[in-house]
Amino acid sequence: MPVTTFQGTVEKGQIKLAADVSLPENAKVYVVVPDFEENANNEKFNLAELVSRMPSDYQVSEESFGDPVGKEEW
Repeated sequence: MPVTTFQGTVEKGQIKLAADVSLPENAKVYVVVPDFEENANNEKFNLAELVSRMPSDYQVSEESFGDPVGKEEW
């Protein structure tokens, strides 16, 4: 499968490509974003703060995800 790259910018939630780029309707595209961090506000999670929000009577319990469906072993 041949791949061609175009540079664009995001404006109001839409990707804007250069004026001379015209893609066919329903074209399959892949978006690669350099230097992107999923936590957009650049805050790091503070484990102590997250734990402090847990109810004082919180009890850990085992979760079940059902029977194995592949070759996994427990």
